[in-house]
Amino acid sequence: MKKITLTLFCVCTLASIAFAGSKNVAAGRSLSEKFGVGFNSFVEKLPAIAGRYWLTDVAGIEGFLGFRIDDNRAKKNRYVVGGKFLYVIESYKKLNVFSVASLALHRGNETVCIISGGLGIEWFVLDDLSLSTEAGLSFSTDGAGGTISLKTNVENIPKISIKYYL
Repeated sequence: MKKITLTLFCVCTLASIAFAGSKNVAAGRSLSEKFGVGFNSFVEKLPAIAGRYWLTDVAGIEGFLGFRIDDNRAKKNRYVVGGKFLYVIESYKKLNVFSVASLALHRGNETVCIISGGLGIEWFVLDDLSLSTEAGLSFSTDGAGGTISLKTNVENIPKISIKYYL
């Protein structure tokens, strides 16, 4: 319950700061053909390097790769690789509200395929620097068809991803 309360507080605070500075919806930010690089925080408990490219002002794609290599504990070696499709629902001067669908492959003790979808916000702190976060549902299954789970990924909200647009 404390995580959910903290999550809602963080999202509301971030959204209120962004909405306060941008009242004109028509003054949305042009993202067409922009490329951003940065970090996604803790995709399947691994920080990941990410690249985001906006195909148009409302549609974008993102790829990410995260890994941990531990030479003295072979079971701790793990990685995550995946991609996302983003679609801007509402655009403001310093804030984009978007929907997201992603597919990822996580390898730890076993290989897991993760399909997720939800909503996110991207707040432009500076003209070329943004902070973003996402929440939604994720469905995961291992390759052998054994473990199948459906869960929320709200626990990732307090963690912020950062992108710098070139």
